[in-house]
Amino acid sequence: MDIKISDHWLRELIETKATPEKIKEYLSLCGQSVNRLTKEGNDFVYEVEVTTNRPDCLSVYGIARELSAILPQFGIPAVLKKIPTLKIKNKLPGLPLSIKISQRTLCPRFTALVFENVKIKPSPKFVQERLAIAGIRSLNNVIDISNYLMLELGQPMHTFDYDKIRRSRMVLRESKEGESVITLDGQERKLPVGTMVIEDGEARLIDLCGIMGAKNSETDENTQRVLLFVQTYNPTKIRKTCQELGFRTEASSRFEKGVDPEDVIPAMERANFLFKEWCEAIEGSELFDVYPHPYQEKTVSVSAKQIKKITGLEIDLEKAKEILASLGFKTKINLADKLISAKVPHYRAGDISIPEDLVEEIARIYGYFNLPSILPPLPDKIESSSNQTFNFEYKIKTALKYWGFTEVMSYSLVSEELLNKTDTDSKKLLKIGNPLSSDMVFLRASLIPSLLEIIAKNNSAGQIFEMANVYLPKSKENLPDESFELTLATTNDNFLELKGIIESLLHEFFIDNLEMTIDNRFEHVLLEKTISLYLGDCNIGVMGKIRPEILKNMGIKNPVWITDIEVRRLWRFVGSGKKYTPLPKYPPIIEDLSFELPAKTFIGPVIETIKEEDSLIKTVELLDSFENTKTFRIIYQSDKENLSNKEIKGIREKIINLLSARFQAQIKGAD
Repeated sequence: MDIKISDHWLRELIETKATPEKIKEYLSLCGQSVNRLTKEGNDFVYEVEVTTNRPDCLSVYGIARELSAILPQFGIPAVLKKIPTLKIKNKLPGLPLSIKISQRTLCPRFTALVFENVKIKPSPKFVQERLAIAGIRSLNNVIDISNYLMLELGQPMHTFDYDKIRRSRMVLRESKEGESVITLDGQERKLPVGTMVIEDGEARLIDLCGIMGAKNSETDENTQRVLLFVQTYNPTKIRKTCQELGFRTEASSRFEKGVDPEDVIPAMERANFLFKEWCEAIEGSELFDVYPHPYQEKTVSVSAKQIKKITGLEIDLEKAKEILASLGFKTKINLADKLISAKVPHYRAGDISIPEDLVEEIARIYGYFNLPSILPPLPDKIESSSNQTFNFEYKIKTALKYWGFTEVMSYSLVSEELLNKTDTDSKKLLKIGNPLSSDMVFLRASLIPSLLEIIAKNNSAGQIFEMANVYLPKSKENLPDESFELTLATTNDNFLELKGIIESLLHEFFIDNLEMTIDNRFEHVLLEKTISLYLGDCNIGVMGKIRPEILKNMGIKNPVWITDIEVRRLWRFVGSGKKYTPLPKYPPIIEDLSFELPAKTFIGPVIETIKEEDSLIKTVELLDSFENTKTFRIIYQSDKENLSNKEIKGIREKIINLLSARFQAQIKGAD
């Protein structure tokens, strides 16, 4: 997440003579990266990229705190200043307010305070300018206080018009089926079940928690009493709601990363100060503070040996202690064990938990640029299943490329329109809860619709293929099964050529036992007739021609043949490699036999029958096909002697008799 920070504002929180350019350089080297430094009027603006694990840096104060540790490492003094606050009197009695939280897990800490005699007016000019730098429009002094402190301290907060809260009652709960709320931007938002909301004493929803307040409780020019909320929320709930609504704000971006509950009271006291300064307001109620599970300080230790192992440097323990102390850790050295123990400050509790985390802190402030650039030792030969799988995929792609196929890549998400055109039941697919567009709604369970869409959009004939995951739904509670598929699509209406390509592809991996059969168990809804592909008893995929009505829906004029193979099943049958076979001493005898076969006779079983007839038959292949006449080329060869015509004649007669009996084949002649 990027934040924009005014240099003038930053220097109100840290005393240093470092120039803006040096701040940009050194913060980028040892902390959060400054992507851009620009001059705006008489001020400089830093655009800082804050990593997800560092929500404590999503504020001007957070960056100032980082710089107070970083700049001294480069010989530039830097002292963090104290922010003006006003202690809360917690006076009694005050204005009434009833607060109920339905589940403690929704809100780790909840505070509220009512202000009286509030004077609504424009904010000071410098406030308006600083908000504008961050992309926030100034509205009035009350609303600006909440936005200003969110940017200054990283603590989102919300202001309500106290008099618009019916019966002075607030209930924080999860939303129910069918509920909606009109937020401050005037949009009605239908709420997913389980969204955190606040309702008042008449069951009106007055807040979409952690994201945006409701229109019906906003402060305006007539507001005299303000209820200020400063709290933390369950970050997972906030993020889930933002994703489901497709709606994110500055506040939610901070809440979903985790806000420190220990900083709530300091933020409230800072707000108390600003309400008095900018709004002439006074406290009008007691401070409501619900904090059932306060932060328990934790200690993490790291040894000198671990520091050296990870960084490659002998960093003095005193130096390491100094660095950690500058970052807010309370440290102690055990000289006997050469160990540093560090009590983690509350604002770093979310990302410091193991010794390696402490090493990272030491290393980044010490300077990554000071670490030695030494590659770790590598073995002479690296072999892994992932490398083998990659080579397997690469070999498939390379072979198909040289056989005239073009690789394509399509999105894993498909539209309902495409599913309807390809007669695919969308109810059997996983639907995305918050799709980016209507073209990306469902996780595909097949690559075929995507390939057909590519053929249709390009209005071309040809041969394409894709290798990618498809997602097969399981139960609602479980993630889908991911199947890695190879799908070929060709507008060349020649089954024998496609069959030859598949057989040749398998031959590249020393697989020669492919069987094709019409098998109703694996009938595909998009194909006219499904041809199942088997290796032994394992079905590795299907082949067939796309149904004409599907092609018409897609606007495709040419017939399309599809081959769909499950790659991981195929992988199990990959051979170990080529084997050396000495050249035969004795020459082969080659002859062609033509048979007239009944219509629709499968050629595969015929070839296998010929092969099995005699051990001297080395190769059988279909040489020619004209109507029902099929010509087979047969190669005979012996490893022990030259074959005679008499031996070949005997084998030939056996072949003729066997094919006649098994397939009703009639010999047409022999060469």
